[in-house]
Amino acid sequence: MISRRSFIGSVAGVAIAAGVGGYLAGNMPSVGAKQIDPVLGFTGLTAQTAPPRQADHNVRLTIAPRPPVPIPEFYFEPAGLFIQPGQTIRFAADTPHHSVSAFHPEHGRMRRVPEGVPAFSSPVLPIGSYWLYTFEKEGVYDLFCGPHEYFGMVMRVVAGSATGPGTTTVPPPFPLPGEDEPLPPLLTGALILSDPALNPSNIMGRGSVNWADLAPESKRPLLAPVEG
Repeated sequence: MISRRSFIGSVAGVAIAAGVGGYLAGNMPSVGAKQIDPVLGFTGLTAQTAPPRQADHNVRLTIAPRPPVPIPEFYFEPAGLFIQPGQTIRFAADTPHHSVSAFHPEHGRMRRVPEGVPAFSSPVLPIGSYWLYTFEKEGVYDLFCGPHEYFGMVMRVVAGSATGPGTTTVPPPFPLPGEDEPLPPLLTGALILSDPALNPSNIMGRGSVNWADLAPESKRPLLAPVEG
């Protein structure tokens, strides 16, 4: 029997792979091309890889232990960031197995990025690599790490103003979507995006919101290791 947890994870993963795969079929950049693609962004496989442009902001993708809980904290640092439309963020992988994806219907997810923005996603990034993305349209962008969303690895970018689908209330962490409905943020990811510190107006006022600024209650793990 397939558990609900396994089903949700499989659906989300397949949807993202299908969306990016379909885009690649018709839009794969030429080998050696240096550009920040509107769907694929730009991946630098090492910190020494020359970027097509310098980033305006930096975000770390990282992990920190939280004893005595066996599941560490997986997070973006900062977790909330205010930028101007047209600016570029550099997402640097300090630790392994992270990605950066938009909450978008073509990923099988509830839209939480501005209308007209494509279903962008990075690959899973190796340690020491980075990914660039330019946020062209004004509005709120909610992002997630594919492998670690369930554990709270999500972030919010506000480009210019607090507008668009990302300003709507995040559903509870245990959603019951109807058939064929895109999935909202899940489990601890939903708690993080609902934290008052990530209110778009607070992000705009502060400029950035660090992981440490979020309430411990928002970071609590809703999944636990199962033996056997």
